Amino acid sequence: MTFDKLSIFWLIAMVALLILEGATVNMVSIWFAIGACAALIVSLFCGNIGVQLAVFVVVSLIALALTKPLVARLRRATPDTPTNGDRNIGRECVVIEAISPEKPGRVRLDGVDWTARCADAPLAVGARCRVASIESTVLVVEAVPQPAVVQ
Repeated sequence: MTFDKLSIFWLIAMVALLILEGATVNMVSIWFAIGACAALIVSLFCGNIGVQLAVFVVVSLIALALTKPLVARLRRATPDTPTNGDRNIGRECVVIEAISPEKPGRVRLDGVDWTARCADAPLAVGARCRVASIESTVLVVEAVPQPAVVQ
């Protein structure tokens, strides 16, 4: 068992790949760090760079093949966490500052003033509107059709 330059290379590669993995949000290099660890172990017993590279590639691919589907399944299983603002979608509010497609205004919903914008027709002060969606802290509203007056 010898600790030579190739062993040091695999050790540095493994540490660098683990640091890269820790610095990113997504799993991008853990498989290669596992492969580098396997190649490091092989380098202690075999000085042939070809064997070490083959072990690195094979172990990295096996680790990728075994864990990638599991990670994908876990990501799909995590539902989006609804916020309290999501329950306001579809609710009606009153315009308190005129809103146009070019310029946001303000609406009042349950006694709370919100910044709002509309995608289509402008809305005047006092108009009723409905929350279509929420983008950050801005309500996207649409006009509520007024019932026809029969005379």
